[in-house]
Formats: sequence, structure tokens, C-alpha cells
Amino acid sequence: MNKEDYEKVVNELINIEPSKIKKHTIIINNDKPLFNKKDFNTIEGEPQYFELDKNGRSNGAIALISKNTLPLITKKKLKYPEPSNWNKAFENKKFFEKCHIIAYSLSAKLANPNNIFIGTVKLNKSYMKKVENEVRKHINDNSVKILYKVTVKYKDTNKIPIGVLIEAQSIDDNYSVCRFCYNIQKGKKFRYSDGMIIGEKQIWSKVVRTVANKMSRKNNRKSGYINYTINTKTKTFHLYDNECKQLQNVEPKNIQETTATEKDLLAVGLKYCKNCVKDK
Repeated sequence: MNKEDYEKVVNELINIEPSKIKKHTIIINNDKPLFNKKDFNTIEGEPQYFELDKNGRSNGAIALISKNTLPLITKKKLKYPEPSNWNKAFENKKFFEKCHIIAYSLSAKLANPNNIFIGTVKLNKSYMKKVENEVRKHINDNSVKILYKVTVKYKDTNKIPIGVLIEAQSIDDNYSVCRFCYNIQKGKKFRYSDGMIIGEKQIWSKVVRTVANKMSRKNNRKSGYINYTINTKTKTFHLYDNECKQLQNVEPKNIQETTATEKDLLAVGLKYCKNCVKDK
């Protein structure tokens, strides 16, 4: 499939009326992506988050992922920034979420604002996660590097994307992925223009108040979770915002980021940095 036909297929998927969507994930071009030469210049451990579009919406990201970029710490409590057009009504965890474009489970990077978009729980925890788990398994089983790109697709000036295009190509073997995942929620309908759930306007203000109160209480509790940077080569952890001199000149592929407790980090065999973390 040439580039023109490829883009035509993607545009047709974007323009399907939500009520006519029958499959949540569509395989494109026999699972073969179309990357350009510039994409292959992506540095391992340095995800590139695309600039927001003219409407201030998250656009996409690309990363070269490998065993080096898979997180050492899986028990985490990440603090997500709010994507553009987010409001407290979206905090309803049964419907919308702040979704990673490049998953933490693949990149081990804390949430960059340009790496977050508004997605349904089903898209985040089911459709995208299925592809992410498949890619991660292939990396673990075959010790390969994979060029991984996710493009967030909107229709017109809508605030909520219609879906995401996930493209992946192994640098070391023939494994590849090219799939479009729809931003839908089973049994629910909503307006992509603003996220309003159709048929539930009467409870919307109650949802906002309830969620706001829960978030306020949650933020007032001291959790003990702190942002850290991990040097996977020396097996040490550092305060994230400290710009520790011990992290200077470290290869990007050996840098991971996490939100965790010191106990979590010590439990997986990591050591304190004696320069920026108090050595106990």
C-alpha cells in the first residue's frame, strides 16, 4: 500500500459515524506501518512528543523502545497532567481517563503533558493495552528494539479524539503492527465535540461535585509517593527534579522515571544516590 492509499484508509476510519462503528480495532495494511526515514532517527530512551495541534490538542508521539526502556518499577502511582480540554466531569473513572500516548509500560517516562489525551476507559485499559502488551511481550521474548508511534486522530475541531493509530516496526526482525483503535465505550454514547455523555445530562453536575470532592480529599492525604529518576546501569535512584550531577552524560536508554516510595525502589534492588537522596 502506498502512502496515498494508506492515508485514505485512515481518513475513512476517522470519518465513520460513531454509531456505525462495529469493531473497536482495525488492522491496516496487513499490520504493516509506513514510517519515514526521519522516524528511524529516534533515539532509544528519548520519546519524542509531538507539538499540540492548532486547536491545542495532543497530537501523538514516537519512541524507540527496548528492554532498556521497559520499567523496572511496575508498582507506581503516576501523577498525570491534565490534557487540553480536560475538566472535572472527565474524572468519572467509569468513562473517561487521562491516557498515555506512549505507555509508561513501554517507555518508563513520567507523564509529559503532550503525552496525554482524553480517552475512554475501554480504549485505555483494553484496546490500547492489548497492543501494548503484545509489543512488550515481543521485546521480552526476542530482545529486539521496536520503533513505536501513536498518532491521536480527531474529527474536525472535536475535543475528544475518534481514536488512535498505533504503528510499530521491529528494527531487528519482521515484527510489525499497524492498527487503528477507536475511542469508544461499550454501551455508552457521548459527543466527541465536548465529551458530554448522551442521555446523562441530568446527573452531570452531580458527577462533577462528587469527583471534585474525592480528588480534594485524595490530594490532602500524604501518600509517600515521590518522583524519581532511575539509572538502570548503576541501579541507583535519584530525586526527579534535582538535576543530580551523577546523571550527567548517562545514555538515555539507561534512564527511567517513576513515581514510587523509597520502599518500592529498595525492594527491587535499587540503591540510594548518596548525592541527592538521603542515604539511610
